[in-house]
Amino acid sequence: MTDEIITTPHSLEAEQAVLGGIMLDGGQERSLKAIAMLKKESFFSRPHGLIFEEITSLLKANKPVDLLTLSDSLESKSLMEMAGGFAYLAELSKNIPSVANIVEYARVVRERAMERYGIAKLNEAADLLYARNGMTASEKFDAIQTLTTSISDYAKTGKQRGLRSFGEVMDDWVVDLDKRFSATGEQRGLSTGIPSLDRMLSPKGLVKGSLFVIGARPKQGKTTLYSQMAINCAVRENKPALMFSLEMPADQILEKLVGQKSGVNPNIFYMPATDDADDTYQGNYDEDFGKALATANRLRDLDLLYIDDTPGLSLAHIVAECRKVKRQRGSVGMVLVDYLTLMKAEKADRNDLAYGMITKGLKNLAKELRCVVVLLSQLNRSLEQRADKRPLPSDSRDTGQIEQDCDYWVGIHREGSYDDKVPPGETELLLRLNRHGNTGTVFCLQKDGAIYDMDQHAARAEREERQKPQQEQKPYAKKGGF
Repeated sequence: MTDEIITTPHSLEAEQAVLGGIMLDGGQERSLKAIAMLKKESFFSRPHGLIFEEITSLLKANKPVDLLTLSDSLESKSLMEMAGGFAYLAELSKNIPSVANIVEYARVVRERAMERYGIAKLNEAADLLYARNGMTASEKFDAIQTLTTSISDYAKTGKQRGLRSFGEVMDDWVVDLDKRFSATGEQRGLSTGIPSLDRMLSPKGLVKGSLFVIGARPKQGKTTLYSQMAINCAVRENKPALMFSLEMPADQILEKLVGQKSGVNPNIFYMPATDDADDTYQGNYDEDFGKALATANRLRDLDLLYIDDTPGLSLAHIVAECRKVKRQRGSVGMVLVDYLTLMKAEKADRNDLAYGMITKGLKNLAKELRCVVVLLSQLNRSLEQRADKRPLPSDSRDTGQIEQDCDYWVGIHREGSYDDKVPPGETELLLRLNRHGNTGTVFCLQKDGAIYDMDQHAARAEREERQKPQQEQKPYAKKGGF
């Protein structure tokens, strides 16, 4: 037993010092830094929160902040008594230990506010476990993970979920806008790693909170684009890329990543280092092998690529793993899933409804983590019966929900798979859906397991020239299909 009374975390002294310091500092740079760290809800004392709110309104109106202007503003709104009266305001500005330490006082106030927020959310979690509301234990744990994620987000950003006024949203938007035009471009959208596709997606890029779907028939290059986007996210964007592969084992994904980044054909990892290695390998065997290993070590040191090849992955597993990395690393750049119909779906009357629940869940995950979720989708065989075999969003197998949930939809088409006259590596990336901008076709080249950009004007002209005989009803020189 203990006689110690547990009180809600707060520091009235630090709150008083912040408010008094701002009144004496008159809106100088250190005051503005302190104000940026706090909001009305950061103050345990309701009068202190009211005073802080009035200070921020004066600053937004470009008015000076001191004892007289603040008291006059409170008096004009009949709030002086609720704020403690003129004598209390005078006491605040008189008893501050040091104006120079305002930012440190603000940090103490913010720390106590975060502790209170954490206690409130954990109490919600405990109440949820005690409740008999028809939820399963697994569903309750999923809800608790959402609560713990909100605690982590609040600790890093000070932002809460739920309804917010236009003014609050605008305050956050202005901060993001400053970051967007800074040298780092922190709040801009992500890039794909294929320059021509990035130009088509500009100026926004891949907007954070978006679901990016890649659709294609087998052997068209879905996994190649998937892994290239993951490398770009880690190397160029400097953000964690989380790869969930239900089709390829982790070691094969690793080899593909190393091959794409180094420009070395991954087949080199299966050729023994014999005297005739240079004869059987197209290139300098020793030099390329060393280059590939050096690239693998650089990617290891970068420590931003994660691979999960657990068979039969469920949406709950992906969400839990992503939230864990978000807590550990502070942010997630991309979550990449290969591919939809291999995932373990919840029970539903029809497959399309079951997989629709997954696409909705991945879209919500993108919004929650403020990242881009890249989802691979297998397309129906029926598209190969069409004269024009270029894929459409409606070709997605077992789900029509993708078109509604995704923000971007890219189809991959290799004409050489159907026509012997077309080089097999020539590839079209068909941006069919884009909620944030333009759509169109990007031409690129697949070689040795990697995708390379092409001169778009030259590639387009070549395709148009090649299509002229087809317009005269010349049939395909058809190859064996899938």
